Order: sequence, then structure tokens, then C-alpha cells
Amino acid sequence: MIVNFQLDHLVIAVNDLPRAIQDYRQLGFNVVSGGRPEHAPTQNARVFFFDGSYLELIEWTMPAPGEKWYDRLTQYGEGFVGFALLPSDITGAISQAALAGIHYSGPVAGSRIKSSGEHVQWHLSWPATHALPFLCSDVTPRSLRVPEGHVRHHPNLALGIQSIAFRVAKLESSTRFYCGLLGAKAEQGPDELSLLESEGVVVRTFRLGDTELHLVTPADSSGPGLGAWLSSELKTKGEGIYGLCIRGIRQGSSSESLSQLSHGAALRVADANMTLLDQITPVARFN
Repeated sequence: MIVNFQLDHLVIAVNDLPRAIQDYRQLGFNVVSGGRPEHAPTQNARVFFFDGSYLELIEWTMPAPGEKWYDRLTQYGEGFVGFALLPSDITGAISQAALAGIHYSGPVAGSRIKSSGEHVQWHLSWPATHALPFLCSDVTPRSLRVPEGHVRHHPNLALGIQSIAFRVAKLESSTRFYCGLLGAKAEQGPDELSLLESEGVVVRTFRLGDTELHLVTPADSSGPGLGAWLSSELKTKGEGIYGLCIRGIRQGSSSESLSQLSHGAALRVADANMTLLDQITPVARFN
């Protein structure tokens, strides 16, 4: 059986959820309060997109030392801490990964009670390495967890996630991991490689439905380009998401203004003229 995947959501850790909700609404996003899951001391809010993906803003209601996302928040500050894929069959996805030598735990149950009283249930599976996404699969109808309709309409006209920029330390092993999880056909190849070599980086791209995932690693950290900046980030923070392009945002909006109130999550405005280099370059231009 072939397991298919699509982008489910990205997680943004914040220190003050009410303030983050206010700021994302100021940026033109329709933010929906999500409540508190039963399995963790957190509360969250969500930004749902027409492509079925969403952003999750998450705050801890009490200290949780030892929990990897909480530790990343306290050590590095607000921002992206992880992302989830939606597999067509989570058990099959775990088995498919295992055949490629990639360990995923679980699946384990997750749930929460909505303000309407509805019980939302899902399954989660966690990878052994931070370079890979976790898996999230619905038990109850997905529309209970990821609602449709007016919640996906945004004043800034945002439609969905065009691309994710993810820094990795070892591109060869990360590529092997993603091919093992997603299948070799998901790999798109090193587009515009000659241009990116001038910036001191090498890129491999994977497609998740309408979203591209760019794995970026420094090839030359001695120059003033992106490679040196990424090398520094890897030494400080390790592997992880460092940028996100959002499609559909109205013309006239700037990536710089979009990231000013995004609580450490570098958001870019996608447009038809974007190059691969645009998509993987951080909003706050490196020196």
C-alpha cells in the first residue's frame, strides 16, 4: 500500500497566547481559539488556510522542562518548533518509514473537548530525529479538528503555505530520511543549484501536495552569504524550520512587516516572481 502525505500544520511556540492572537489578527489573519488538549499543559489558537494546512500558536500553561518544544522555547525564544504531516494511513506510514530504517513511535492518542462539547480525537507519531516532521492522523472527522468555511477567510487574503525552509546539518542523510518516509518520487531535485552555490548552500526539495519543503544546508560558511548564516544557526539552534512562504496575501504587504508581529516565526509573502533563493532566504537579511 502506498501512503500519501500532505502538510497538516506548523507549530509556533509563544510566551503569551492572548498577545500572539492579537498580533496575528493585526497582521490580517483570522485566528481561532483552540482550547486545551487533554494530554499536555498547553493552550493554543489556530490560523486555518484554504489548502487545508494551518498554523498552531501554542503556549504552555505551566512549566514543562524536558518537553522538547517547551525546551526550545525557553532556550531559543518564540518561533517555529515543529511541523506535522497528514498521512493517508498513519500505521502504514510508520511501517513504511521503518523499512527505510527510520523509527517513528506510536501511534499515540490525542484529544480535546471543543467549547461546543464535541470530542475531537487524533493519533500522533513522533520521529527519533528532529530533522523529520511528526505525523498527525484524525480519528474523528477531520473537519472537527480542521474546520472549513468562514474560519479559512482572512482579511489579508492568505490562502495557504507555498513553501517551508528547513535547515539541516547533513543534507545527504536528511534526503535519505525524507525519501524513506515520503517515497523517492516526492523529491523534486536541486533546482537553481548554480545560483544557490553562489550563496554557499545546497538545497533539496520535496513536494507535499501544493507545498514545497526545501531542505537547506551550508556548503560554504566562509563567505558573507546564506551559507555562513545557516552554519551559525545550526551551531546555535540545531536543525529546524527557519522560514515560511504564505501564498495569496494581498499585494502591497511586505515580508518585513509580516514578520514584525509573528512572534519569532519568519513569514514571507509569496508571489509569482519568487525564486528558490527568495524562498529560502531569511526575512531579516543576514550580514
